[in-house]
Amino acid sequence: LLKNGKVTDYEALMIDKEGSQTYCSITAKLVRDRHGNPVKIVGSLRNINERKRAEEQIHALTRELMKSQENERQRISRDLHDNVAQELSAVKIGFETLFDHQPAIPPEIRRRVSEMSRTLQESIKAVRDVSYDLRPPALDEMGLVQTIFQYCHDFSEDNGINVDFHSAGMKNLKLDFDTEINLYRLIQESLTNIKKHAGADHVTIRLVAAFPNIILRIEDNGKGFDVQKRLSTLSEEKRMGIRSMEQRAKLLQGKMEIQSKPMQGTKISITLPYKDNKSGS
Repeated sequence: LLKNGKVTDYEALMIDKEGSQTYCSITAKLVRDRHGNPVKIVGSLRNINERKRAEEQIHALTRELMKSQENERQRISRDLHDNVAQELSAVKIGFETLFDHQPAIPPEIRRRVSEMSRTLQESIKAVRDVSYDLRPPALDEMGLVQTIFQYCHDFSEDNGINVDFHSAGMKNLKLDFDTEINLYRLIQESLTNIKKHAGADHVTIRLVAAFPNIILRIEDNGKGFDVQKRLSTLSEEKRMGIRSMEQRAKLLQGKMEIQSKPMQGTKISITLPYKDNKSGS
């Protein structure tokens, strides 16, 4: 207040002597005399309990929606892997063994069968890739850090964008599945956004546990953008990348900050609180 001369919509939790809690929005202005000395503060205090309750209801509904989304992704992923991919594999084997013990088959037909077999193999790989993206089984098998490392490696190979991933302090943490899958999705969504919009060829990702927070930093050398302009137009755009990432951070009681300028790349910093429950493994 002394530095800027005013405070607008500052939120504070007030507790009375009986222990009742009230969320308030504070707006205040510092009044100075003609010599510039502060003489009084003029302001207002507004009860925002109803708004806070509404926000919490929205967050709770969003959490349930994302959980339902993950459950549906798991079901589709399992169906793709166990049914579609397996059926395609069976068809491929059928093609490859179709003319066994029949040496008189014309070379042209054998060539066409070989081409169809290769196409089926590509289709099987595509189905398995989609299945993996929907629900990475490696989270349960290898853990969060190794799963992210593998995803970044595969992303680099598939898209020609160098991704430098490094983590510190994460391997001994025992995180719940919601936190793990949302951290994975945050990195997945950020790399998807970079591929689609940034025009970058290098990305640096750092995932660090420094009690009481987990800090995720993502930096690219792409074309960047005007942050205020982009944030002000999010409601008008169909793209959900930044908004989805921000919502995921909020669901984990965290915050997301974006630094970017045109032609100077983008830096995203996400800070999430965590409980110190070490697994010892």
